[in-house]
Amino acid sequence: MDRRYSRSMSKQLVFALEQRRDALLAELRNTPNFTRGAVYEKTRKCGRASCHCATGGERHLTRMFSVILKGRTYSRYVRLEEYEEVQRQTAAYQRLWEIVGELTEVNLDLLQARRAIGAKRKNQLGRTW
Repeated sequence: MDRRYSRSMSKQLVFALEQRRDALLAELRNTPNFTRGAVYEKTRKCGRASCHCATGGERHLTRMFSVILKGRTYSRYVRLEEYEEVQRQTAAYQRLWEIVGELTEVNLDLLQARRAIGAKRKNQLGRTW
């Protein structure tokens, strides 16, 4: 949304912004289970002496989840059957913060639009306060 405001902002703009805000709040209420952190894949040695990875062969692909809580990093192995769910949860967390950012923009625009309408109304009434 453009940050250049004028007194010509109309009630239609306020109405549209309120509708956008309501839609974002509805999406926020329907946000699925989420978790902060990152899911990534890396290669590792498995630890078996007879495995090809122990003698310099190709390493095994593994999935990990990592998060920082209270200044401490926690990492956890993610089983193959958990991988998609953990990815969904971290994606939901990212979307949550996108919604918060969009709500902040809309609420700022609403503040400015209402101020512009109020100033216009005040000028029409001849008030100087």
